[in-house]
Amino acid sequence: MAKKPPSEHARLARAFAIPPTKQGLAVTLASGFGAAGLLGLTAAFAPAAAVVVAVGTFAITDRRVIAKGLRELDKWGFPIEGYRPWLLAAEPTFDVELRREIDVDMIVTSAAAIDPAINVRRISARSFRVITRRIALPGIKDGDLPIHLGDRRLLRELYERMLSPLHADIGIVIMRMGDRATLTAIVPTNMAGEDGGPAMLGMGAFREPAKAAPPALQALVHGGATSLSLTAETRKLPFRSERILHAAGRSPAGVGTVLAITAGGAVSGVQFGPIGAGAGAIVGFIAGVAAAIANNRRNVRVVSSLVAWHGFEIDGYEDWLIAGRPLFDVELTDVIDRDAFTQQLHAIVAFSGEAATTVRWVTEVTWLEDTLVRVETRPALVQPTSTRIRAFYGGSHVLFQQCLTQVLIPLHGRVRIKTVHMGGYVERRI
Repeated sequence: MAKKPPSEHARLARAFAIPPTKQGLAVTLASGFGAAGLLGLTAAFAPAAAVVVAVGTFAITDRRVIAKGLRELDKWGFPIEGYRPWLLAAEPTFDVELRREIDVDMIVTSAAAIDPAINVRRISARSFRVITRRIALPGIKDGDLPIHLGDRRLLRELYERMLSPLHADIGIVIMRMGDRATLTAIVPTNMAGEDGGPAMLGMGAFREPAKAAPPALQALVHGGATSLSLTAETRKLPFRSERILHAAGRSPAGVGTVLAITAGGAVSGVQFGPIGAGAGAIVGFIAGVAAAIANNRRNVRVVSSLVAWHGFEIDGYEDWLIAGRPLFDVELTDVIDRDAFTQQLHAIVAFSGEAATTVRWVTEVTWLEDTLVRVETRPALVQPTSTRIRAFYGGSHVLFQQCLTQVLIPLHGRVRIKTVHMGGYVERRI
């Protein structure tokens, strides 16, 4: 039987990183204590009531955290409506009304420099619409449907690099957010200039000094693609070494290693009595943690060495393995046939559990320069054996090996590859 899609509350809780409340366990405990109370053990009513109160407190706290998260755009400095429906939208969309006219082509180019998948449409001389793609987060349990949300990271980058400069130099009247299918286009208000006349001036954005695009947008257009490092997000993930090993299909050292060395320390110290056993256990625990960390780091280096050298440098592979949106940039020494290169990449296929069929592994090929190409691949769902790490999306170790053999190494034989820079963003984009 197909599972029910996650509720809006569950999706918003994931959006703001709220740990799930285990309501099933709470219900079981409350029912058990309540039954014991009905059978005559009156004292059991107290823990049953405590469990109910605790669950209620967690629910209230969750709603407060969500409400606080939904207010995170209030500090942007201009009116914003519809953040909640935008987060839950099938096609996250927002409309922006400016105080005066600007060439929409500049907005289109600026947005494309941040993310080529962003769709910008002109509504009027002073307003435009921005349509972005969603992200997908793995379900809480095995087999749960992915949780789809608006991309908060991309929205923050759009604000910092495009909307904030626009508001500072031109002024944003209002920003309305929601789903593309239901969001009503902004009807621009009649804005007055400093002299009381209309604020809309002349023709193109660069034909009058008063209408020049903000310097930050001009720099963004000329500077090209996003400046965020491909490893900036993945380097901050907790349990990074363990994640890399899980993504590469290896078992990291963990609690078992620590417990074994701790027990060995306790046994060694037992000959000195209880105090010796306790001291031995403490020393063993510290040694166990250090050994597990060292072992995992050593195995990560082994994983990295599998793609370490094929005549060209590859960096950031371990970050690519744990990126929900895996990307790699190939820097060449000369121009190549772009169509042939793309066809070779598209020949690599992956099996999609969601679609229950084979799909292209490479989802996008973007040429940043004549000799620099960015490749975006379809992530794989990684199910760690450790309960400390929730399921996550990452690059496919097996399919990149195939990409090396079938595409990159032969390409290096024809046109020398300088470097392959790898990494990506934590959240999967759909």
